Amino acid sequence: MVERSGPNGLSSQMERTRSAIVAAARELADTGAEITMPKVAAEARVSEATAYRYFPDLLSLLRAAVMSEDLVAVLRSATRSDDPVERIGQAAEILGRAVLRRQGAVRVVVSSTIAKPSMAKDRPAHRFGLIEHALTPWIEGSGSAARPHVEQLVRGLALVISAESLFALIDLCGLAPDDAIAGLATTARQMTAAAVAAVAAIPAAD
Repeated sequence: MVERSGPNGLSSQMERTRSAIVAAARELADTGAEITMPKVAAEARVSEATAYRYFPDLLSLLRAAVMSEDLVAVLRSATRSDDPVERIGQAAEILGRAVLRRQGAVRVVVSSTIAKPSMAKDRPAHRFGLIEHALTPWIEGSGSAARPHVEQLVRGLALVISAESLFALIDLCGLAPDDAIAGLATTARQMTAAAVAAVAAIPAAD
């Protein structure tokens, strides 16, 4: 009897094995603990060599397992205001909570792409979608003269609303996770408030 192939070309048994590896990675990631390929293989009850046959490296496995969450949808459901300061604070908190929930996996992704800049394209870059969604009502209500302020704000927020900044506050500054998230949100709000004030001060076009 010939075993049928699934949509990705894998046999049913291979698909089950792949799914087990992905599920194991997701379960480990959800604990927030350090995650490695040997740990994933053990959790999936396969050999490490088998895990590597399906995923050439840990980053590719994590992409399949945990890097597809739609944080913009989370922000959309949580936001009830058009105030850019409030919205950007919510965006920072949502990203911070998501990073902490799976920080072991996120640390792998960050370290992998820092060590190999050519792999940076494999990062999900959730921050940019969150920033864009949070600022859209304000941007749409601002004129073209506001564009330099908007572009500078987005670049600044990309540094603040990030896993790297969260880890720096926790690892280097010794903050508790909740305090670190609050710090990111406060800084993001302050930056946004300053940009909003700068745009408001632009003389109206005749």
